[in-house]
Amino acid sequence: MKYSVAIAAATFLCTSSLANAGVVMDMVTHDASGAETERSKIYAQSAKIRMEQGGDGADGTSMIFLGEEFLYVNHRDKSYIVMDEAMLDQVSAKMNEAMREMEAQLAGMPPEQRAMVEQMMKGQMKGMMGPQAEKAPAPRIEAMGNGEWNSQPCREYAVFEENAKIQQVCAAGLDDVEGSDEVIGAFRNMAAYITKMTEAMPMMAGDHPNPSDLMDQIDGFPVHTIDYENGAVVRETLLDSVVERELEDSMFAVPDGYRRQDPFGGR
Repeated sequence: MKYSVAIAAATFLCTSSLANAGVVMDMVTHDASGAETERSKIYAQSAKIRMEQGGDGADGTSMIFLGEEFLYVNHRDKSYIVMDEAMLDQVSAKMNEAMREMEAQLAGMPPEQRAMVEQMMKGQMKGMMGPQAEKAPAPRIEAMGNGEWNSQPCREYAVFEENAKIQQVCAAGLDDVEGSDEVIGAFRNMAAYITKMTEAMPMMAGDHPNPSDLMDQIDGFPVHTIDYENGAVVRETLLDSVVERELEDSMFAVPDGYRRQDPFGGR
């Protein structure tokens, strides 16, 4: 699902007031045969958001956004990683160190060998090669007309990567999706932080489009997404249920007893 999260985030970024209650959204994914392959949840409240994969059990993972940091929680091994300003500074320092080492090695090579090595490394290092690194173009989105979700109307959109259709999205009106205001506010903050991260780590920019690249192209809340590969359906994801309720603060915190991991593995 190369663009699934990005498109969901982008369409959540419509202007709306933030509600007081929290919201829990259940998403269900099926493969091309119709068999259920995954269930995931989105929790949002007070501009914070938590996204679950693999269910709420011990084998799942959680991505929690708190405004100025991401928490990636692995429930299988009871560990977590913090992505914040300090981590961005670490990444920048390590990138600069790696570039200095590479430039020193290249300086000692004959011109022909240096040119060959630089060409080989361009495809691997992308953003690390400098601010002129090529950014992946935003996907092209075309309106397709009207569809239906839970007996409510939704607007159909086709998403293209160059000339290949990679997704079809049905977006319901915000008034038809209970609690969407809360999720919109949380995703708005998260998209701004993703932009900040890609500026600090430019190698990320070439891999996936930023959600802000899509925010003006889809009107509504995505309730049904179909993914395509080589023209064939590979999966579809449906907003299965929405419940508004007050969420405990612990929902947006690392559970007691989990250990913090070094994202660089001690390197």
